[in-house]
Amino acid sequence: MNKPQSKAHSEQKSLANEVISLIIKEVELVHDQQKEAYALLHSGGTRKVFSITSRSFADWIASKYYASKKSALSEASMKTVISTLSGKAVFEGQKVKIHTRIAKTDDGYWLDLCNDKWEAVLVNQGGWKVLSGRSVPLFARSNSMQAIPTPMTGGALSELWSLVNIPREHQLTVVAWLLECLREDTPHVVMELVGEQGSAKSTTQKLLRMLIDPNTANLRAAPKKVEDVWIGAINSHLVSFENISHLGSEYQDALCVMATGGAHATRTLYTNKEEVIIELRKPIILNGISVNVTAQDLLDRSLHIELPPIQTRLQSREVEEKFANSQARIVGALLDQFVGALGTLSSVEIADADKPRMVDFAYLGEALYQANGIQAGAFVTCYRAMRQKGVHRTIESSPIGLALLTFLESHPNGWNGKMIELLALLQPFKPTGETNWPKSAKGMGDALRRLSPALRTLGIECKASQKTGGSISWEIRPIPSKVSIQCPASIASPDLGNDMSQNPARHSGLEGHENHSFEGGG
Repeated sequence: MNKPQSKAHSEQKSLANEVISLIIKEVELVHDQQKEAYALLHSGGTRKVFSITSRSFADWIASKYYASKKSALSEASMKTVISTLSGKAVFEGQKVKIHTRIAKTDDGYWLDLCNDKWEAVLVNQGGWKVLSGRSVPLFARSNSMQAIPTPMTGGALSELWSLVNIPREHQLTVVAWLLECLREDTPHVVMELVGEQGSAKSTTQKLLRMLIDPNTANLRAAPKKVEDVWIGAINSHLVSFENISHLGSEYQDALCVMATGGAHATRTLYTNKEEVIIELRKPIILNGISVNVTAQDLLDRSLHIELPPIQTRLQSREVEEKFANSQARIVGALLDQFVGALGTLSSVEIADADKPRMVDFAYLGEALYQANGIQAGAFVTCYRAMRQKGVHRTIESSPIGLALLTFLESHPNGWNGKMIELLALLQPFKPTGETNWPKSAKGMGDALRRLSPALRTLGIECKASQKTGGSISWEIRPIPSKVSIQCPASIASPDLGNDMSQNPARHSGLEGHENHSFEGGG
């Protein structure tokens, strides 16, 4: 026989109902595609978006109730209120699109400033402006997301280049990457910053992130579990890891899927069979002393920037002060570049033979270059050169790849034969102490198949013929049409204010500026 409900339980339920009635009058309950519950609060011309299960919403409920009743809510009552509101949002609320930091609508692209006014910047080919209220898409914010200062006109990107250690010839390409981070409707490109100790990798990465997605932890160590990468990415727009020493194959696969858009499934609790699907598309930036992006699929989606040694150093306090004083102007200059690129984008043409894997990024980069008065095709040439250099580094990180390239230096016309023969020919080039070395013809063939796409990028074709006599013959030959390419050394980032149309060909790189970093920065 069931016991009657206790008086305390009844009072708690009554209190929860009272709070729910109070809150329902103030908010609109909605849910997103993944059935996450949200509350929309319209107040003073702004529209705030709260995840119903967030600490921020619980704090708002507590403050609202205290202001009305002059008493505090118990933890048990709060849990009941949150649970009930979540259920009402999912089963009774409208399904809406919730964004994190960036959005795309018919009006253009949006960047959430994450400030107390709930303002966002609308950018299209006609210009950019700061808006708030119902015209702004629904942006959710985590507690770790920080505000971007209201952009100012009249700035120049030269203020940025004096504080970060980006080589002059790659500055405009980095701008293209930043602009790609602002597009919700295209795949993102992974940025990998590589350089020796003290080359300002962390400082550069931190300041670049602060232009588009500042966070309480702008730089984080990579989680040990791949699942934690997905969970951590939910609460910010840009995924940022520093001091990477090794990325395993599962890790690289996860970053590859996340950058171009995909899903990860995990159980809600280990005690049940329910599954949560995390579907994301996020820009990613990494740094490390050595190259960590080695998987071919991730390499195809990556930009590798090698940072040069620092010439002079600034104290961290000085860098922070300079950036804080110029951040709003730099953001404004970056938005100016976005406007110019969007205005040029529809006229960009790229030949089919020149289209890379990340073709959306290639079109944006071409548009940006051309908007700054640089000849058509320059970005694609530069991008291909950077990718080719990245492929070289990737192959050199493979013991078989490095051995094969060394072997082909003395065999410029290529080689053909059986894998067991090639394995013997490469044996003298095996690095001392190398344990990841094929032990059979099959292992050698598997290694060559994994390397074939990268080798093809470098102009080396690897083909396997039909099996004859119980074995497969391979042919490794140079591709005649493939030539080594280089990014034009003269291309530099523009030094523009807020009107690109007046002088689109005006450039200045680091002339008059030295590369700086935090004192002792990595």
